[in-house]
Amino acid sequence: MRTFQYEQLKQLMMPMETVNLIAKINEYKGKQELYKQQAPQILETLKDVAVIQSTKASNAIEGIIITDSRLKSIMQNDIDLKDRSEGEIAGYRDVLQLVHSSYDAIPIRESVILQLHKELYRYNPIEGGRWKNVDNVISETFVDGTKRIRFQPLSAFETPTAMQRLCEELRERMVKTDVEPLILISIFILDFLSVHPFNDGNGRMARLLTLLLLYKFGYEVGRYISLEKIIEESKEDYYESLRTSSIGWHENKNNIFPWLNYLLGTFIAAYKDLESRVGIIETQIGGKSQRIHDYIEKKLGYFTKADIRNACPDVSEATINRVLNELKVQQVIEPIGLGRNAKWRKL
Repeated sequence: MRTFQYEQLKQLMMPMETVNLIAKINEYKGKQELYKQQAPQILETLKDVAVIQSTKASNAIEGIIITDSRLKSIMQNDIDLKDRSEGEIAGYRDVLQLVHSSYDAIPIRESVILQLHKELYRYNPIEGGRWKNVDNVISETFVDGTKRIRFQPLSAFETPTAMQRLCEELRERMVKTDVEPLILISIFILDFLSVHPFNDGNGRMARLLTLLLLYKFGYEVGRYISLEKIIEESKEDYYESLRTSSIGWHENKNNIFPWLNYLLGTFIAAYKDLESRVGIIETQIGGKSQRIHDYIEKKLGYFTKADIRNACPDVSEATINRVLNELKVQQVIEPIGLGRNAKWRKL
């Protein structure tokens, strides 16, 4: 039977790959205050972009797709929600903003997790804030329509006790500060997903809890870069690492490192993205037009105006259009397609 004994993580023998990932993340963490001092206005813009991207991506992972224009209206809370999918997007928006604004006042307790889940479903007829009342399975469907069970979570009967124990173990280690925080975050999320405590919304709750725990330990990258977007872009690796690290979980014999290294890699990808954006801003070589040139020069494959806006969030639409037109005339780049969804490529 599964037990949660996080004290054993103090003796965890880590492969060099994991050690290096942790060291790199903590190196990035040390630069956070410098970013705040050098580019406060840019970070504020990045924060607004990240909230939108996170809301869109976390729901997209669950198969909920929405147009950018409709998403923008929901994010601004100035439109009536038309269906369950939009209700779930609005719920994620609210909980995400709550975590960003009040993480230091949100304790890690099973009652709080239930409350956050209830908020996640506040716009839907489904009643959130309750542990699952039926046993569930984690399955996948192949292109030919066949299915397979990836993992059998704990039963509904076992879930309340497991969640209580899981939260107690986490809090004890947080108080004693005797386990590497990044290890503690990753294992807690792995165990949460393996318990799979809700009938619906487990993945979204796991991503919100990941952000909350990163804040708790002083890692602020999720405020400025969407972790959910990075996970969406590596969705196959996300599910495969979770599947691999769940084998033998019930018997306490699972290999945590596929999942651990995947999640740590996600954090590094976010910090690299943050550094590249703030780094471009820090240099200010040649002003805003030059930064667009620099972005295009380093870009591999296709890119869009939205990619440039995300990389240079303080640059106006008019400046982006002017530089693209100049480079097009110079035959440096060419458009593929027309209109707002056009892609570009270097020649």
